[in-house]
Amino acid sequence: MRIALEATFFVLVPFFAPAVIVAYLIGAYHSHPGSVDGIYFPDGGFLFDLHVMWKAGHDIVTGHSPYPFVYPAPAAFLMVPFGILPWKLAVIAFTLVSIGSAVLALRLLEVKEWRCYAAVLACVPMTSSITIGTLGPLLLLATAVAWRYRDRRWFAAAAIVGVVVTKLFLWPLAIWLIATRRFRTAATTIGLGIVVVFGSWALLGFDGLREYPHRLGRVAGLEQEKSFSPFALLRSLGLSATTTRVTFAFLTLAAIAAIILIARGRDGERRSFVAAVVAGIALSPIVWIHYFVILFAPIALYRRRLSIAWVLPLAFWLVPGPESNGSPALILAVLAVAGGSVALAMRQKSLLRPRTAVTSP
Repeated sequence: MRIALEATFFVLVPFFAPAVIVAYLIGAYHSHPGSVDGIYFPDGGFLFDLHVMWKAGHDIVTGHSPYPFVYPAPAAFLMVPFGILPWKLAVIAFTLVSIGSAVLALRLLEVKEWRCYAAVLACVPMTSSITIGTLGPLLLLATAVAWRYRDRRWFAAAAIVGVVVTKLFLWPLAIWLIATRRFRTAATTIGLGIVVVFGSWALLGFDGLREYPHRLGRVAGLEQEKSFSPFALLRSLGLSATTTRVTFAFLTLAAIAAIILIARGRDGERRSFVAAVVAGIALSPIVWIHYFVILFAPIALYRRRLSIAWVLPLAFWLVPGPESNGSPALILAVLAVAGGSVALAMRQKSLLRPRTAVTSP
């Protein structure tokens, strides 16, 4: 029985998402068309994010502004190498980059056992990242780089800027730099972030900059209550939008304080890094299941070999769909699996010391 389960989850399931991509490319898989936010997509939700981002990169390549676009301008420029390619070649390239990013992230965090890699590739956060075409695996890689090269100022700053200017919710990593007294790295991160954001928008003639906060708020208003975020949980329990926002303002202050206080305690550097990553997801008004692929960085910080912390995320396969539909029980279950995976990793005692950072020569 054990051999059959291992063969299923560590050998067969990791190939599920790549197999779907291959089937799509050869015409054997056909998704249903649909519209999101009034925009028609012939493939519906399949490769939805990648299609949006590829189009943004393609617009830049062809000399057009990508806006209206849901992500900040740096994300559009990130997609230029893929925007140069025809759509199906871009799908191949992005899928390979996503898988490679996840594998490299675990390598940087010194994960030793092949079954840990298989568990990541088999879990829904990773498979949905591939079939939707999200930036999640790249964010996982950048998070791993930020930790591994935390004592190399430009490496750490570039990694954190990369995650924050493309997906804003990981901003607590900047707080972690301050909490661990990496003040020069924090200053470099802020300065580099400003240059990247406004430099990217300057290349677009600042098109879309003024309207971007409004568009971001509109997207959040449409999607946040359908997601699996703590924000959606509070709304599903009957709290008003105003009360929920006020609550999250206090939670944000509490999270910042917690990251700083944890950094001063035992194993503070590593534990506060985990707190920053978890806080980034917890404070985001929109959280889809594919966001949780980033949690494999905290898990890897404590567990280099297979344990229940690596296996528990496989429970996401039991989630009935990509949206919570405002169900508090479903949101709680998803958050319990995500939080439980990190908590179980941190409870293990076989790794008592954090990995050594790569320092400047």
